[in-house]
Amino acid sequence: MTQSPLNVETEQGAAQARQPLSQAEATRSLVGRLVRAAAYWALPLLVLTGFALSWLYRNSTYQIIEEPLVETVTSLSAYADTIPQTNSDAIIELNREPLDPRFQRALSGMYWEILSRETGSDILKTEINSRSLYGATIKLSDSAVERLLSEPGLELRSSAQGPDQESLRVVARSIILPNMDRPVIMVAGIDQGPANAAVRRFAATAITLVALLTLGLIGAIILQVRLGLQPLFDLSKRVADVREGRQSEVLGKYPKEIAPLATELNSLIAHNRDIVERARTHVSNLAHALKTPLAVLQNDAEAKDPDLAASVSKQTDTMVAQVNRHLARARAAARAQTTTARCDFAKTVNDLTRALEKIYRDKSVNVELALAEGVDFRGEKRDLDDMVGNLLDNAFKWSAGRVSATLSQDPERSDFVRFIVVDDGPGISKELRDKARERGERLDEKTPGTGFGLAIVDDMARAYQGEMILGDSAWGGLSVTLRLPRVQDQALQGRV
Repeated sequence: MTQSPLNVETEQGAAQARQPLSQAEATRSLVGRLVRAAAYWALPLLVLTGFALSWLYRNSTYQIIEEPLVETVTSLSAYADTIPQTNSDAIIELNREPLDPRFQRALSGMYWEILSRETGSDILKTEINSRSLYGATIKLSDSAVERLLSEPGLELRSSAQGPDQESLRVVARSIILPNMDRPVIMVAGIDQGPANAAVRRFAATAITLVALLTLGLIGAIILQVRLGLQPLFDLSKRVADVREGRQSEVLGKYPKEIAPLATELNSLIAHNRDIVERARTHVSNLAHALKTPLAVLQNDAEAKDPDLAASVSKQTDTMVAQVNRHLARARAAARAQTTTARCDFAKTVNDLTRALEKIYRDKSVNVELALAEGVDFRGEKRDLDDMVGNLLDNAFKWSAGRVSATLSQDPERSDFVRFIVVDDGPGISKELRDKARERGERLDEKTPGTGFGLAIVDDMARAYQGEMILGDSAWGGLSVTLRLPRVQDQALQGRV
């Protein structure tokens, strides 16, 4: 038994869906992407925060240790006095030394000093200093000395080397004292080792805290993402339940952002179920339709009927018509769900009317058209030709001389059009209208035809979610109303 292309494609698609993901596809985790996206901005920000805190703490610490140095330099400026000399520069004396006891203890880590440079010499000499220097001197950088001596009144804060080779934080100010024509440099310094150690301890603590905060933040982001995406995980499980047959649809309550997805999935499931049911119906109908002709052929063959050839020809035509009808219906159903085609409805009616007027020119049928312009059928032109052609052909075939076709917007749905074909023929009674929709039913055996015309129109209209309605015309004949979807980007304009 051969499989249809539709079944083969369906099975292939299902097999592909069941195939495991490749390694590259499996690593494309949405949770991982969201966590990485958050980490890309959070981690640099945390690192910058750690450096900023360390820098601020360092500056704050230096400001704290510099405050007593500034007071010491100010005291030296206030307490300094000069004694003029006859043949040399004035001698600098202090009326009172700064009171901090560390200035009196040798190598205590806190020092002050007054420096000067003799005229014509590049060597600094110590005018007076604290006992804590223990005969040594504070070594300022050459650039700092040059700036201080060239800009009297300038105050600098920098680093220098102390008497015990330790690193000092110093405040230096250049001042021109009375009875002197050159500036002197007043320096106060303190060992910055303890401050540097405090800064390092703070930096280590800050780095540790930032690292812990980073780990905590990553964990919080992962938890947040997992909790935020939990409805998607639940939706995946519900879809798996549907696939495994445990549920008939996606169940559960979802956030408003995901609820439309669940609704669309249920619509897709219902649509697929409808397609499968429709396929089963087609197969069942086709099997039932072919059963009778095959039985007739079998009986004729067993009975050795002399008219077997005519019977075979007749039954074969019936089976071919049945197959063509079901294939057309299946194709129309598939195109109706996926097509983006469009065609001019009024042009199709005009073209078919002109063709039928030539075919039935012996009947001299008077055709009245009232077609709205600017409307496109949302579907394949071939399907519209089949539907409109069958209706107009029936009207021409059965009319006594008058046929009317009207195209307008459907009053019930703005996205549909209504096409009405009316004739003045014998019409169809209410009792026979349902029978006229059935496949192969001919209400008049004398008139040529297969009996599939109205059945095909009805099937194709239903495939496009439309409908065909049979009624009585004002002329006593048949009125057929066809409702079909239209392209909604156009406005309908009437024309008679």
